[in-house]
Amino acid sequence: MPVRFMVPLICGGLLAACDLTTDLSPQDAEQAPASAQEVEVTEAQPAQTAPAETSQVAERKTATIDWNAARADFAARDTEDGIMAQVASGGAVAVPVLLPEEPVGIASTAADALQFRPLADGYFAVKPGEVYDLIINGTDRLVVRPEDVEAASETALTFEETMTGAQVSFSRYGASYLVEFMCKDPATAAKGSCVSEADALAEVEALLIAGTR
Repeated sequence: MPVRFMVPLICGGLLAACDLTTDLSPQDAEQAPASAQEVEVTEAQPAQTAPAETSQVAERKTATIDWNAARADFAARDTEDGIMAQVASGGAVAVPVLLPEEPVGIASTAADALQFRPLADGYFAVKPGEVYDLIINGTDRLVVRPEDVEAASETALTFEETMTGAQVSFSRYGASYLVEFMCKDPATAAKGSCVSEADALAEVEALLIAGTR
């Protein structure tokens, strides 16, 4: 049975709507577009996003150096005058300088001299040896993890074997120090046997303060 629809048209040139009655078949009625009232509008739902994970990231900080303790240790050190040079004192050094008890060649070309170089955040020194080279690093840069309230100003010596020998790390006066033992013989370096833990710790404990502010 035909279905009757009212289709609005604009009557010729009069800009007035007129009604036109037309007959459509049931098939045409099914294909006819629905009215605005009949169209169901579905609002887009926001995508569900997983909550961002908060990662525990270590933070790099500059150490607070206890210069009073460093100066007291420098004044009280038990060493003969002239054996060890006072290195970069008077405000130039970033951290108290710990070195072996022997003359320092700051710009020396001698192969067996203790070499010292100040850096913006500390210093490093190299003492050549027959079995291993001693490399000393001092820095005021600290890596503090969120779970740590603050970095310890002084920690015990920690020995660790490495691919090139061994190393001893510790904190003193608030600064961080790393003493590396670089084996000359690759065969002993692979086994970490060019220096024992006892000898490495004794070498580090014998370091004297050679520079401060």
